[in-house]
Amino acid sequence: MAEPLLQVKNLSVVFGRRRSAFTAVNNVSFDIYRGETFGLVGESGSGKTTIGRAIIRVVPTSSGEVIFDGQKINGSIDRSLDRQVTSRIQMIFQDPMASLNERAKVDYIVSEGIYRKYPKAERERLVEKALADVGLLPEFASRFPHEFSGGQRQRIGIARALIMQPDFIIADEPISALDVSIRAQVLNLLSDLQKQRGLTYLFISHDLSVMRFICDRIAVIHKGVIVELADTEKLFRHPLHPYTRALLSAVPLPDPISEREKLLEVYDPSCHHYETDKPFWTQIEPGHFVHANNEELTLYQKRLEMNP
Repeated sequence: MAEPLLQVKNLSVVFGRRRSAFTAVNNVSFDIYRGETFGLVGESGSGKTTIGRAIIRVVPTSSGEVIFDGQKINGSIDRSLDRQVTSRIQMIFQDPMASLNERAKVDYIVSEGIYRKYPKAERERLVEKALADVGLLPEFASRFPHEFSGGQRQRIGIARALIMQPDFIIADEPISALDVSIRAQVLNLLSDLQKQRGLTYLFISHDLSVMRFICDRIAVIHKGVIVELADTEKLFRHPLHPYTRALLSAVPLPDPISEREKLLEVYDPSCHHYETDKPFWTQIEPGHFVHANNEELTLYQKRLEMNP
């Protein structure tokens, strides 16, 4: 059995208080194993970015546990563990235009996390290496972010994460703001860096076709609740939850005739009898988990029997 690097147990995040309180993440649990790319997919506002920010301690958790390499890292922790978490967990942000300080040069942006840790000459060497690792020239260190394209900016963001020598990287929709021609380059770069450095990724996206390319396992989240989790190919071959099926039906097909003829599925939670038959989280087949009530589980079992 693979060893989990990160464990999220019954995690909830609530914003606001009393009547204005809003539950962004509700009782979420999953494990991420060393060396894998774990995908978290859902529509805008589903809570996927909030989970990533809760793991990295940007957003406070309301309940539950986040355990990294055997240590609880959410809530109140001592300063030495906080520094360790800051170093070993890094985040690549969605918007390469907004995530970089426009008034700072690339040298400072990339080295900010290690600025007081090394003397100037060593910092410059590490920045040069980090830029080279993401395919950028060393002379780029003396330039400002506005002098670069979107793809180059995102590479600078990746270099900023790599210079900390992390074990775990949260990639929050790292290609959604990029041109289609640049997306494959960034995905291939992330994949190559994972192989070279043994990195573990939490890859957050709304695009299932991208997730299929890069992820080992995928969790589907809807309104703060994970509704399905499985190995990537198993999820695409046997999608069970109606929300997962709705997301897959929305993926564009390269064949225009098939695209015109395909049927879009719409997920309507009101059609399910959740008031009288409450859904629960269960493993329906090895490695395949689903959030469903008893009526739905019977239906899903029949589907699996008909399409083994």
